Amino acid sequence: MKPHSIIIGASAGLGRALAEELAARGHSLFLISSDIEDLQPLAQDLRIRFNIKVFISSVDLKNFYVHELYADICNQIGEVNNLFLIAGRSDPLKDSGFIDDHFLNHLITTNFLSICQIVNIFLPALSMNQSYNLVGIGSVAGVRGRQKNMIYAASKRGLETYFESCRHWLTRQNGAKVQFYRLGIMNTSMAQSGGPFPMADPHVIARTIANNLGKDLGTTCLPSWWKLIMLIIQNLPWLIFKKLNI
Repeated sequence: MKPHSIIIGASAGLGRALAEELAARGHSLFLISSDIEDLQPLAQDLRIRFNIKVFISSVDLKNFYVHELYADICNQIGEVNNLFLIAGRSDPLKDSGFIDDHFLNHLITTNFLSICQIVNIFLPALSMNQSYNLVGIGSVAGVRGRQKNMIYAASKRGLETYFESCRHWLTRQNGAKVQFYRLGIMNTSMAQSGGPFPMADPHVIARTIANNLGKDLGTTCLPSWWKLIMLIIQNLPWLIFKKLNI
């Protein structure tokens, strides 16, 4: 039987690349994004090219009912084998210093609260089978608090802790495998620039994520060389770190 995979945040960037990668491997897909106009042509393209079932739903993570979303997914696709939480929102220029309260809530809801709600409602099903996979996306931005991406980074760091807890719980239930990725800067519409670091190709990242399904990885950096950079940043003395314009 073909695996059934849900991608939250499927219309662009890594989510779109992952949809194409999984479709090429024969997965039936349920694609979710706030932009239905992007989802419809993507779904039709995947159906034609790969002869798979593709369901779509327009969901605004700032304002949705998780029980309705869950019921919609179960009614259309049935059993869920893989749950991918790709969605996120970043705006370094606005997410610095004093932040408008409305935008602050937007960032926390999109990057943390809504993701936790979706994972939480699927946890009982994910606990039933070791062959299932729960996949979350974090960011190297969460390695250390900086003057930019303040709320985004804090949300991603909190999400990483939540996925660690899910991994611990699911392991004790003999349930789904958990993979959580701290991603470096990717060449997508959300990225401002790579700065001194090369930007990763989302299709390469998507292929790696798909290859890792079934593995109990916990938290992993992609590309892997970001591990060294994160280690350096984590261990810089405060007297040096505070002078950096990052």
